[in-house]
Amino acid sequence: MAEQLSSKHDAHAEGVELPAPTAAPLVLALGITVLAFGWATHLAFVLAGFVIFIAGLANWIAQLLPGRGHVIEPLAAEDVRPKPVVAAPGRVGQLRPGMPGYRFRLPEKVQPISAGLKGGIVGGLVMPIPALLYGLFSGEGIWLPINLLAGIVLPGVEQLSDAELRAFQPVLFTAGIMIHVAVSLMFGTIYGVLLPTLPHIPRALAWAALFAPLTWTAASFIATSIVDPEVQSLIDWPYFVLSQFVFGITTATVVMAAGPGRSILAGLFGGAMGGLLMAAPAMLWGFASGHGIWYPVNLLAVMILPHEQSYSIAELEQFDARWFAAACALHAVVSLSFGALAGLLLPRLGRIPGPFAWGAMLMPLLWTAASYSMMGIVNPALQQRVDWPWFVVSQFVFGIAAAIVVVRSEEIAIAPAGRGVRS
Repeated sequence: MAEQLSSKHDAHAEGVELPAPTAAPLVLALGITVLAFGWATHLAFVLAGFVIFIAGLANWIAQLLPGRGHVIEPLAAEDVRPKPVVAAPGRVGQLRPGMPGYRFRLPEKVQPISAGLKGGIVGGLVMPIPALLYGLFSGEGIWLPINLLAGIVLPGVEQLSDAELRAFQPVLFTAGIMIHVAVSLMFGTIYGVLLPTLPHIPRALAWAALFAPLTWTAASFIATSIVDPEVQSLIDWPYFVLSQFVFGITTATVVMAAGPGRSILAGLFGGAMGGLLMAAPAMLWGFASGHGIWYPVNLLAVMILPHEQSYSIAELEQFDARWFAAACALHAVVSLSFGALAGLLLPRLGRIPGPFAWGAMLMPLLWTAASYSMMGIVNPALQQRVDWPWFVVSQFVFGIAAAIVVVRSEEIAIAPAGRGVRS
């Protein structure tokens, strides 16, 4: 007995006693699972689960018997063991208010609420300029944008004729002004509050996210105005802009990942990837709207294919091999062209200040999404009456103007939390 105790003591002096590794708990759990599965399915699984359960339980109990279930893990060599901790008497410095690191709160500086309100007012004053210019240049008149804005909340506006929508309507004018003021102040305040918390946007990503939707949508809008203006009324422009946004983000990501020296190849590859991914929002819109996945493809094709008569919605919803080939060719050419252009320009463009990038992206997305959704509930027919590219340009102007006002406002420092440590 003394020899056994002595050998055990020597073993412990050379190592640490630890539980031996075992699969018994896993086997036991598997047996319980198979048992439960067999109870709901077949008796054979019950028998198999019972056998596995007994095997796991027996193995686990055997590990608890005296002299079993433990191993001696040898100690590390003396020269690689951690050094003992030596106490060093002293005094810990105390943080007090005003000292760096004293219970600070993030963000450390913010713009006041009044800055967001001022930004909303200034943005609200300048954003009607693109809408009024559109009314003048298109021949629709300056009252159409205001009447359509009132249609966001006033039911029955979609029942008015084109002549009535172009004419001055006192009720619609009052409602449009009230909506415009309320939404401008609300979005200005939101931007003023969010600005200190928004992260920095990489240079290439900011440029691509801003100008891919603007240039692609503008080119498509101008091209359809020349080739076939009727196609413009068939395109759901908010989803069209969203597709270009996806293209810009994807292309910029590929260009940034490629690094310097391979700008052209990276741009072509990014354009190809963006061209594939940007089709997803268009297909989802076609599926959700009930037109089918071939509707956006056919719309892209009829932008360039000559035709003598208007196409019906039923024709545009069907698969057509000629339209499909034309759409794929056009999409590939434009995607690769924009991708190559992005590969050349993105590495050479300067940095866009974060507040301006967020203002130019966040405001059009939020405002257009809110207006489009509200109009789809109150007056769905008016969605096709709105020239959404001009609407997005107006929100872009609002975002830039609001960002300038908010950024130029005085920042307020956030006081540290708590009262500090009293001496």
